[in-house]
Amino acid sequence: MQNLNFSCASPAGARLPVHFSLAAIACAVFTHTAMAQEAALQETVVTATRTESRLDATLADVTVITRAQLDAVGPGRSVAEVLQRLAGVQLSSNGGRGQAQSIFLRGAGSNHSLLLVDGVRYGSANTAAPVLANLPLELIERIEVVKGPASALYGSEAVGGVIQVFTQRGQGAGKPLLANAEVTLGEYGHTSGTVGLRGEQNGFDYQVNLSRVTEHGISATNAKDVFSYHPDRDGLQQTAAQVALGYALNADWRIEGQWLQSQGKAWVDDGPSTQNPYADMRTEVGRLALKGKLLPIWTTTVSLGESTDKLVNRQAAWGDSHLNTRQTEFKWDNQLATPVGTVLAGWERLEQKVDTSNNYAVNRRTVNAAFVGVNGSAGRHSWQANVRRDDNSQFGGFTTYGLGYGLELAPGWRAYASHGKSMRAPSFNDLYYPAPGMAWGGNPDLVPEQGKNNEIGLQWNHGPHSAKLLHFDNKISQLIQSGTTGMQNVPGTTRLKGWSAAYGLAMKGWTVAAAYDYLDAQQADGQTPLRRAKHQASLNVGKQWGAWTLGSSLLYVGSRKDADFATFPATSVSLPSYTTVDASVQYQLRPDLAVQLRVANLGDKRYETAYGFNQLGRAAYLTLKWAMR
Repeated sequence: MQNLNFSCASPAGARLPVHFSLAAIACAVFTHTAMAQEAALQETVVTATRTESRLDATLADVTVITRAQLDAVGPGRSVAEVLQRLAGVQLSSNGGRGQAQSIFLRGAGSNHSLLLVDGVRYGSANTAAPVLANLPLELIERIEVVKGPASALYGSEAVGGVIQVFTQRGQGAGKPLLANAEVTLGEYGHTSGTVGLRGEQNGFDYQVNLSRVTEHGISATNAKDVFSYHPDRDGLQQTAAQVALGYALNADWRIEGQWLQSQGKAWVDDGPSTQNPYADMRTEVGRLALKGKLLPIWTTTVSLGESTDKLVNRQAAWGDSHLNTRQTEFKWDNQLATPVGTVLAGWERLEQKVDTSNNYAVNRRTVNAAFVGVNGSAGRHSWQANVRRDDNSQFGGFTTYGLGYGLELAPGWRAYASHGKSMRAPSFNDLYYPAPGMAWGGNPDLVPEQGKNNEIGLQWNHGPHSAKLLHFDNKISQLIQSGTTGMQNVPGTTRLKGWSAAYGLAMKGWTVAAAYDYLDAQQADGQTPLRRAKHQASLNVGKQWGAWTLGSSLLYVGSRKDADFATFPATSVSLPSYTTVDASVQYQLRPDLAVQLRVANLGDKRYETAYGFNQLGRAAYLTLKWAMR
């Protein structure tokens, strides 16, 4: 079983400039019943195949986080902190919530992970990295994480994997009006609240949500970061809104739209001579889609999506600056039911435009792509094959592909193998960032990276037990990284290989979930990538007892290599390993009302995930939840 979800509430219940602090690491507590575990086997996912597929039938390493699990995690966390608990996902953070964040899927760089929100690219074309700092966890319905290359489905950036966020919908409400609200008080000056309305009637459905988060926070930096250190509190203010509307034109056709906007203000450290520098962040994503059946075997979807990422640095040591991205997507997806499985075929167009303080020589490009694929099963056999052709206005044409095969060895046992080719086009910062003679200066002569990945896995499901073991080997050529005089393509092959093992048990109200990841990462120049741990492990235990839901969670992260950029050239340093423990308890006061207490980092462990940057110590959060039934 590929979905080892670790919790649920009671069933009723270096982006440039680099002056940001990344959100604090906390531990996720996941508990659920045996019934929920069995239901997960039949859960439908879309990210791994770009079509609706049963989770237990996919030939990819997929993890799903549901809304119930996000509720159990509790306020005070960022999206990156939730993802960090999952097998194959590591996190580097430079401070408290609201700051810039980097995630590593199977050791790949942050700009090797593609982030989608409701199917729309949600990232920075300046950096080619996901925009996570201002993404409101409170307004998310579900997250799907596919670990492993997926360029054959999604194009550039999907080298290490794909993270898809689904916002909340009114579909399935069953009533014309349902309301919900939640409020949390916590340490480090944390206050947050969410209110929402949803419903459906006569073919129409809607969802409206508002959220607000404020934190006093902690000092993002410590004295090790001699350039940025300023011993003050670097807090966050964030306001977000989300709307989803849908209408069933008839039994076969539906039109729907989603919109999400988040505005944040995060204070940062930029040295002792600056006074209260901060980042103004505004991220927005929207999508309009028409979906229906042209024939009983043919479903088509036409959609228009757009995301914007606007970042303004104010009162910084080097003056104000801005980095803005707009990405517009036109998509036509087709699914056909055939004797060999579900056939996917389509076309899409991506238009990227950037606007920066540095007035890049080139500030826009387009990518046209066509793709086709099939996934299906018969008897003991299952298969998936995809191929995609991208035509980039700057770099020409690239073909990527993915192949997978699975075999049921015995009841409950399945082995699979996959092979795929991926690519990443240079970002606008890679190409044009004006820093002559500096390691991060742009280089317009860069060429796209290309990767090839091999993966084998074994899965086992038996009653309340589930387990998986897999090995991956991702080879990336022409890796783009900083050099002595600017960005460069590194000759040779960067190799990211390793093992992932996980086990889950759900029985008689008890849940146990354990995961271990081993990463052997080496760049083409023989160096180990910064901030990637060779060993990472987690253990989650939960118990549902009447109206009570109890949970505990342990996270171990091994030592990692980092660099002290206060010296020139930068000095290699080591970040020590660390272990953190969380605990939570929730009580269902009545069917529509619950109270939850969560304590993160019980041992008040002091640690760093990036050299010179602080992380939260022990913190308690008290939450009151209300939802109409």
